[in-house]
Amino acid sequence: MRFIKFVSVLIIIFLSAQLVFAQGGYEDLLFEEVEVENPVYMPVIGLGAGVINYYGELKNDVKNLIQGQPTFRGNIYQYIDNKHYWKVNANILYGKISGYESSYEDTSRNMNFESSIFSVGLNVEYSFGNIYKGGKKIVPFISLGGEYFNFSSKTDKIYVERDGSGNVIFSGDYRYFPDGTIRVGDRLVSRDYEYETDIRKEDPFGRGDYTQSSIALTADVGVDFKVSDRVALRLATSLHYTFTDDLDGVSSDNTVGRIGDAATDMFTLTYVALNIDLFSEAKTKIIENLFADVTGDFDYTLIADSDRDGYLDLADDCPETPAGVPVDSLGCPHDDDKDGIPNYIDKEQFSNKGAIVDEFGAELSANKIRDGLFQDLAAVERDAVYMMPIGMGWSKYDEMTNLEIPEKFKKLDIDGDAYISFDELLEAISEFFDFDSEFKTEDIYELNSFFFAQ
Repeated sequence: MRFIKFVSVLIIIFLSAQLVFAQGGYEDLLFEEVEVENPVYMPVIGLGAGVINYYGELKNDVKNLIQGQPTFRGNIYQYIDNKHYWKVNANILYGKISGYESSYEDTSRNMNFESSIFSVGLNVEYSFGNIYKGGKKIVPFISLGGEYFNFSSKTDKIYVERDGSGNVIFSGDYRYFPDGTIRVGDRLVSRDYEYETDIRKEDPFGRGDYTQSSIALTADVGVDFKVSDRVALRLATSLHYTFTDDLDGVSSDNTVGRIGDAATDMFTLTYVALNIDLFSEAKTKIIENLFADVTGDFDYTLIADSDRDGYLDLADDCPETPAGVPVDSLGCPHDDDKDGIPNYIDKEQFSNKGAIVDEFGAELSANKIRDGLFQDLAAVERDAVYMMPIGMGWSKYDEMTNLEIPEKFKKLDIDGDAYISFDELLEAISEFFDFDSEFKTEDIYELNSFFFAQ
């Protein structure tokens, strides 16, 4: 029954298209979600990963922008205008670039390198949010800036072969032949791609000492995919135009061996990043009004709570609970001993299970129960009885006719007329209270129910 009433409330509220309330939620009318006029925006944190590619005198190890050395990127940015078109972005980057050169005609030109790069940069970014109307789920952007970076270049010059325990069992310098083979001594080998030799320290090109740090100009282009108000997924590519020609160890300043051109080295980064706004103020907030703002033809009975126990009347099983009395999830006063008398008027709040109590929850003695059975009550014709309350519930024999005496009560039918008379009922109850009966309390209730159902 309570479920049907609750569903009815939900249907009425939905069809009226006015307000939606949870059970006991009439206070929700006092709360309203409003837009914050000038929310405070804090810095946004981003983490990403991608691939880095090298462009210089040697060949890049891979063929396109989506292949390359794994690289990690972190950033933090802050909006600098009210419309959020412009932002200042600080970032760090760690990755590696690599390249190689091979020649059959001039075997001295066979070389390779790998450089570790760590950079710290700053750029100004512009988002094209103004080209959209309404919600902006995909927003293109561009940025320009600069960075300072360190690098360390090494080459794979020595072949090393190890056993299962990692011990070196064979090693030597690579020698390249015009037929394309690589040998260590007289042994044919393949490169092990272990970049073990520091190019600056080894100085194979007569360059001498040089600085392994520089600055670079950066340009980013990409799109942001808005996941939520606080989360965006970025897909972008950045170009890093450096002011050094030493990333690969091949420079125009070299004096022997491989001598490079005057152009500086560059690299690109293609990356995916997740930007998360953890600290900014929310764009909307919930405020509490002093009075509920409901107008029009709103049916106030939908939110009526006559006894003010926090449960709407339409979903309250006890809609007349006295003020201040604690209630359970059905809106009814608590009854800890389950004797049918609520705690607030129960004089004995720890009655024995199954005990017969009066209207104040006090257990009735055997004498009081016996006296009650002898009350001079007006008789009712049997065929006029439809249903009678028995104790706190209803008889399981309600609406049954031509009843057969249950097997356990047949011995009480002393005169054998297939009917439990009042005297036979009284005798059974007396024996029960005299502790001269095998019946339990539940049996006496059932006997009582059966007697009135005959």
